Amino acid sequence: MKRVLYIVRQPPGVLADEITDVILVSGVFEQPTSVLFADHGAYQLLGLDARESPIKTLSSYDIRNLYVSEESMMSLGLDRANIPSNVVAASRREVRELIARHDVVLTD
Repeated sequence: MKRVLYIVRQPPGVLADEITDVILVSGVFEQPTSVLFADHGAYQLLGLDARESPIKTLSSYDIRNLYVSEESMMSLGLDRANIPSNVVAASRREVRELIARHDVVLTD
């Protein structure tokens, strides 16, 4: 089965909700799935705009390979302490390696 990496770059909102739905479909079909939150997508991890962070929903569909770009966190001024502990902070090199390890890479 192909390994799929979803890169979420959009802040919380309609488009981000749609990509989350697509990610959940991978979980339903037990597709090996990872999610990288980058750029403004890192805000998804904070549960901004009075909504729950998608992290809890993803883990209930057995999607546990969650990453956030360290570079994005720094550029947005996000504190690692505010990111859920089950999300791995990835350096630029680790992001490249993560992408290389997956058969399919989809971004919003």
